[in-house]
Amino acid sequence: MSLTMPEQTLMRGKKRTYRPVTNINDIVTTRELSIVFRRVDSDINYMILRDIFDTKYLDVLNVFAEPIQVTTLDIHRDAIYRVNYREIIFSNISEIIFAYNQQTFSEQTFTLNFNYNFYDIEFLLNNEKVLELEPDELPSIQNRNWKSGDITKLNPPKD
Repeated sequence: MSLTMPEQTLMRGKKRTYRPVTNINDIVTTRELSIVFRRVDSDINYMILRDIFDTKYLDVLNVFAEPIQVTTLDIHRDAIYRVNYREIIFSNISEIIFAYNQQTFSEQTFTLNFNYNFYDIEFLLNNEKVLELEPDELPSIQNRNWKSGDITKLNPPKD
């Protein structure tokens, strides 16, 4: 992201730079987003997104699609932040080949592109989830007596 800074020349040639008065939603160079999806579960996610894409394209009463929320999770599946995209126009969904006779397995993906006019970022971390330390304090690592070869902790034996 870059800003074009307006400049004013004062008396005796002194140049002064100012912050632009551009709307915060218009400072990005492009308002297009590409989301890459992994093909899973017999391509049901592709079929759902293709149906949404086709339905919104054929909807002549509404110019924009409903807002889309993208939530980012940490390794414990706790939400970190959510980005809400509003006034969306779907622009592209990539094609996929339904070739169930493939001999080798490789992870396949497809892409959904859309343009948006507004976005909001919402931070979702709770205070108890944030690690609060003093500037000179180091986090302590606790050993839970689990060794990498000990699978009984992962899959307890059934009685």
